[in-house]
Amino acid sequence: MSNLRRWFSLARPKGAFLIAGLPLAGLGYGLWERGSTVYFFTILPTLGAVWLTWVFGHAGAMWLNAELDRDEGEVLFGQAVTVPRGTGYLGYFGLALSVATSFTIGGVTSACALICALLAILYSHPRVALKGRALSGPLINGVGYGSLSPIAGWAAADGVLTWRALVTLTLAVPFILGVYFAAQAFQADEDDARGYRTLVVTHGPRVTLVAARVCLAFSALGAMGMAAAGAYPRITLTSLPIWLWMDRHLARWSKDESGGRGSDAKKLVGIVTLAAFVMVVGAYAHHLDALFGDRPVGGCGTAIVPAALAQVCGS
Repeated sequence: MSNLRRWFSLARPKGAFLIAGLPLAGLGYGLWERGSTVYFFTILPTLGAVWLTWVFGHAGAMWLNAELDRDEGEVLFGQAVTVPRGTGYLGYFGLALSVATSFTIGGVTSACALICALLAILYSHPRVALKGRALSGPLINGVGYGSLSPIAGWAAADGVLTWRALVTLTLAVPFILGVYFAAQAFQADEDDARGYRTLVVTHGPRVTLVAARVCLAFSALGAMGMAAAGAYPRITLTSLPIWLWMDRHLARWSKDESGGRGSDAKKLVGIVTLAAFVMVVGAYAHHLDALFGDRPVGGCGTAIVPAALAQVCGS
């Protein structure tokens, strides 16, 4: 295998689509909540810049992570390959390219990209390696992926600060943390061999998966509660069976004392991605139905509309 192929593999391209989807979700939410009817091609340059920023950032973070870990076992959305010389430098280049790309948008989005790049360095730099600590590892993922990434997209869409947006962000953080905990459940032996003190090392796979289940259940129940109340379109309640499927999968997985395999984590990511996708499709179906019916659209057309949107929705 050539070094180029190794670097491509170490960038975990499958995971890049999911990670780059986080700021895009924030962008879509920002447009949806204020009832925007902007044409897709109008926002395509902004959408592309946000997507590329996070793709480059993801690649840089993964290269730094590979330089630190040098995996030999199962890797989520990747494979264990020999790490070429210079991978660490390539990681810094990827992060720098991410920040540089974000400057085409500027403002809060660029600030989020810069902070995410700094967090990636703290997470994987061998002299710091915050990923190997029980509290700092989840904290960085929760802040970087759970908060800053969707905020970056939301800011690029000129989103309006409402209590609904804050609740949505509050649900996004435990969602990311749940996936993070689940992703380490099958890596206890490798983390221990590296000297890491991650949750799976200090408390075992079962506790780690229980933590994942609690975090994801909190997000799912919160989202379904918002939909039932009418803060989200009630059609998004159609995702409920998928969230229940997620919980059943975690319940079965947590019974495996060994922590299971990477395939268990991939299945979980697939389930929660499907649930989120169904909610997004439902929200935009509600949006289009209102548009063609000449009714308030997006977040301006839900049963509960935050007061902060009064001026925006009335315009």
